[in-house]
Amino acid sequence: MLAGKTLRCLNFFRPSKDLSIFLLSMALVFLTGCNPSTNEDRVHLTYWEKWTGFEFEAMQKVVDQFNETQDDIFVDLLSTSQIERKIIVSIAGGNPPDVAGIFSEFVPVLVQMNALYPLDGYLEQAGIDGEKDFINSYWKVCNYEGYTWALPTTGAALAFHYNKKTFGESINGLSFPPKTLDELDAYAEILDATDHDRIVNATFLPSEPDWWPFVWPLFFGGELWNGKDKITLTSDKVVKAYEWVASYSERLGVERVQAFRGGFGDLFASPQNLFLSGKLCSELQGNWMQTFVEKYAPDLEYGVAPMPTDTEDLYGTSLVECDIIFIPKGSKHPDEAFEFIQYVTGQDGIEAFTTGLRSINPRNVRSEEFIQNHPNDNMEFFDSLAMSDKARANPRIPLWYEMLDEMKAVFDKIWLHKGEPYEVLKEAEERLQERLDRDLRTWDRVKDVRKVEWDEFVETTRQGAHPL
Repeated sequence: MLAGKTLRCLNFFRPSKDLSIFLLSMALVFLTGCNPSTNEDRVHLTYWEKWTGFEFEAMQKVVDQFNETQDDIFVDLLSTSQIERKIIVSIAGGNPPDVAGIFSEFVPVLVQMNALYPLDGYLEQAGIDGEKDFINSYWKVCNYEGYTWALPTTGAALAFHYNKKTFGESINGLSFPPKTLDELDAYAEILDATDHDRIVNATFLPSEPDWWPFVWPLFFGGELWNGKDKITLTSDKVVKAYEWVASYSERLGVERVQAFRGGFGDLFASPQNLFLSGKLCSELQGNWMQTFVEKYAPDLEYGVAPMPTDTEDLYGTSLVECDIIFIPKGSKHPDEAFEFIQYVTGQDGIEAFTTGLRSINPRNVRSEEFIQNHPNDNMEFFDSLAMSDKARANPRIPLWYEMLDEMKAVFDKIWLHKGEPYEVLKEAEERLQERLDRDLRTWDRVKDVRKVEWDEFVETTRQGAHPL
């Protein structure tokens, strides 16, 4: 080992004409092992993240900053696709990463799979008060079953994005931007443009994009479940939401809508994106949209507003999401992993990251420099959505995988008029209720044992002891 290291070092310390310099160099080789500041003596953490592209680069900068601030820990960041599934596989195989990031809606799923370590003891030791330090809508989704499982790294909120050129002023005395869905529908009756069997321009499409097939009941005041033990897809407000969805493809024509979307390709990050190309006057999108406008449609003039709702008292409702960072169960270095988490979610780390992502800072307090230098022109508006008491998260249900798949199938059937909304929702409700009942029975059998285990971990870390 030493011989190999010496030979590698000799490549850097080649004999100089000045023999004294060469001898000094050789002395340094044997006294320091070639480089006194190598990473070999540090605790190495493996950090899995779902990001690619500029998002990955933004986090890599934060990781690099952390690695430079101290000499005890070195974090290796890896981009990992389908991370929510691979985390479970890695834990079952006994080789999970030391720290990982995921979308907040997966917290209940991972908790019931016993795939996370609770952070409450660490938070108390570090003096972190989540209710004061973080925006409430983001803090709440990091908690489940009475424990804190993660901390938010970046926030997002959905809003109504509209093209100011084609959809930029009041028509016929309608509110602008529209506050109710009736007003949005009235605009659509006026602004939709067709040419025989072809859609030229559309005002709005609930199918564009198709990322949130479950979101529409929120704007009617509806919920997909009661938050405890009942799926509520056949409630009046949920049914009304999907009847509204069906009205758009009925008015425009299913085949024409499919051709309209297909004619521009199903590409988001592209100049062919329906909204970016000007063919779609408005859509529900997130705070990240400015980045893609600047890259693919720099001449597009657009505005943002809350999504129109069924009634004006609901106006301001937004689906909020956040990325979270957590310690997978089986992490070999949980103490060091939390030290890294504390840095990433502290003011310096989180401001650097959310500036790079042009996203919402999930902390309550921001520096003046962060506010002044944030590159997203609409960040104050998105902050207000996240901080509002009308901010809503995804259903915090342990069978989230199944609900996502089910609601995608529900949306497609209703959108394509392959069934009446109530009947389609009723069938999905029965399937999900059966699965939820089974999950709840299983959870009732194991939850007390799990909570004893979690309490022991929390108490150990609260006292500052190593948990493993």
